[in-house]
Amino acid sequence: MTLIEILVTIAIMAVIAAIGIPALGGILDLQQRAAAKELAQTYTWLQDEAALRNVVFRMSFNLDRSTWQVEVGDPNTLVFGTPEERQDFDDDISSAMTRFTQREIEEGQADEIKNKTGRFEGLTDLAFTTTKSLPNDTRFLYVYTPQYDNEGLRPHKGGPPDEADEERIAYSYVFPDGTSEHTVIRIVNLDDSEAGWTVEVMPMAGAIKLGPDLIDPSESLAWIPENAPEIN
Repeated sequence: MTLIEILVTIAIMAVIAAIGIPALGGILDLQQRAAAKELAQTYTWLQDEAALRNVVFRMSFNLDRSTWQVEVGDPNTLVFGTPEERQDFDDDISSAMTRFTQREIEEGQADEIKNKTGRFEGLTDLAFTTTKSLPNDTRFLYVYTPQYDNEGLRPHKGGPPDEADEERIAYSYVFPDGTSEHTVIRIVNLDDSEAGWTVEVMPMAGAIKLGPDLIDPSESLAWIPENAPEIN
């Protein structure tokens, strides 16, 4: 090939890249938006179904594998307001379980303690019988609920750990009265944590917000006063 032919080839490749890269970015944005919209629609459905069935629904997010699924449990399931409360409860359960041998646990003698942790199982509804995966080249940046700190629970930086029980699983709950935990879910590009979409589920009213902007959970509810008004 002559020098002119090489230069022409390089120029053509540059034009193709200039056209193709923005188009690819647009496709990724559409995929993220579709994934966020599906999550928002799922929360809307769960809020209605929780009140009808008198159950607690749990959204289980595997942050390391970019998957999520819906589970159902007892309406009296405990949900924690802070990371410290959750850790204290887990420590108490672990301490109580040490009083039983493996044989006693298998015989069901520790079931009363195990039941305090809340038992959840997958749904039989056709739309939610399998684990959902985020689109290719898309991942969870974090999932926030009051159980975690203000930065939310995030995946391991090095990818999924070798042991399955070490994978980071975030939970978000929908209660029997149709209300939800305050939940913020951020979905981003695999290689660009700045580009993505956010789903925010507001507590009490259950309103769901969907948009491209990052949300600081600590500021999201800043308008709520810390103390109730005084009555004279």
